[in-house]
Amino acid sequence: MSVKSDSLEHTKELLKDWDPADKNTHVQLGSFNVKEDYKDTEAYKSLKWVTENRTGKLKQVKWGDMTKLIKEQKFLGWNKLQSHSWAYHYFLSKGYTAPPQNPKPGIAGMDFKNSNDEYQKIEEFTDTKLSEQQDSSLNAVYYHGAKAHWLVDSIRKEGLWNAIQGTVSTAGMNSRDERMYQLSIHPGSVRSGVFETMNDPDLDLWIWDNHDAIPLPETPIDEMIDEMKSQLVERNADHYSMSFSFTRGYLEIHSDLLKMNFRGDVTDFNKKVNKLSAGKPLTIYVGYDSRHKDIAELSAKCLKSSILFGAGHGDIHDILGDWTPEIKFLDISKIPEYNREYAAQSTEFTYSRFLIPYLENYEGFSIFIDDDILFNESILPMFYYLDLDDAVACVQYDFDTYAETKFNGEKNVSYPKKLWSSLMIFNNGHEDCKKLTPEVINTESGKYLHQFEWTDKISEIPEWYVITEGHDTQEEKWRACAIHYTRGGPWIEGMDTSEIEHLNMYERFKNKHQN
Repeated sequence: MSVKSDSLEHTKELLKDWDPADKNTHVQLGSFNVKEDYKDTEAYKSLKWVTENRTGKLKQVKWGDMTKLIKEQKFLGWNKLQSHSWAYHYFLSKGYTAPPQNPKPGIAGMDFKNSNDEYQKIEEFTDTKLSEQQDSSLNAVYYHGAKAHWLVDSIRKEGLWNAIQGTVSTAGMNSRDERMYQLSIHPGSVRSGVFETMNDPDLDLWIWDNHDAIPLPETPIDEMIDEMKSQLVERNADHYSMSFSFTRGYLEIHSDLLKMNFRGDVTDFNKKVNKLSAGKPLTIYVGYDSRHKDIAELSAKCLKSSILFGAGHGDIHDILGDWTPEIKFLDISKIPEYNREYAAQSTEFTYSRFLIPYLENYEGFSIFIDDDILFNESILPMFYYLDLDDAVACVQYDFDTYAETKFNGEKNVSYPKKLWSSLMIFNNGHEDCKKLTPEVINTESGKYLHQFEWTDKISEIPEWYVITEGHDTQEEKWRACAIHYTRGGPWIEGMDTSEIEHLNMYERFKNKHQN
């Protein structure tokens, strides 16, 4: 049932026999202008009655509240955009998401344009002949992957426009045989993953909690209206109307805080990323040192398996198969342009890492990681933190202390921006990346290169992604996607590893990928 109510009495009649198991009832309760005296309107009266008689408790929740519950295994998370970023990179170099070529009334689907700005069937970039429904689904998957990148960029630059809204539902039992829950979000399924990935504890959610699973007090609906009104005023919105719908057992509340033209914004943003890709898929480089026994190979295996595992399963996964970005070893013995004298270098890739934009002809996007960074979750969501106007993205560590030695006694030198260059996402075509010529890499100082004197256009990847051995604990960074063995490990011949922490993780990775 989908119907519009015109009064409080009409609302009561429509929902008189409503069954909580009924997920198809959709009643539009009307709208009002929050800058006017709205409490005598029929829409407000219907809203109050519904919140008192047909919904669970409304709670204002911060993302920090949810992370605590996820850590305690009381709530499920959302895969940290691993599946979104996988499909995103599959198609990114081929084209961009676009408004439908032949719009259909009532259907807000998306189509695909190739890099020549021509509409093209997305199935032509797969090995499968798709039905109309599959084609629509695949377009939706790519659109949502692109939307995630735009959202991360928008929230970082403009702040959050509209809080997530949703309900609490049950989700089985945890390892302690206790009831678990999950958030059912609509609209906002992509923003859920964006919240989880950005991990900003202050991001807002409005949750209808029928189970009282979130240990927070109930928020009166008037407080929510007042807060949204304040945000509309702060944003200098074009309109101050709020509309309300009762659907799937809770209220959906819309206002000008929801960007109405965001699909156009996503298209424009995704088109820009596609053009910067220069038709080249993302490449990943793993540092290679001939003295480090098998660690680069293990790192590459971890990258590939974690990307595929994070992609998930199902119809779309089957269509795209076992695709992963090309993973290359940064081996100086195969780079004749690199002739820097080997001195004061911890590894053979200490300086050669900055050759990557040159090796890619200053086109597209590339990721570099040290050989001793091992991923247990997909690396691809990190790409969402690259600002398109920046030359590079990295984790911007700010350590107070360092272990005195690494690599079996070598002095661990402290310097500004230490470890920033251990993981970098290059926007290869950026003007600052074009400064990284073979001559510069062969002759410039380590300070110039590793302290990023060649650019001030640096995007920040959240530090929670990586556990730094010797500095972080697994308890502190329980959400981490990778571990970085900055002080060495068993792959260094004859090294005393008795002081190296978290080697249990290394052994798990090694055993998993021994074949």
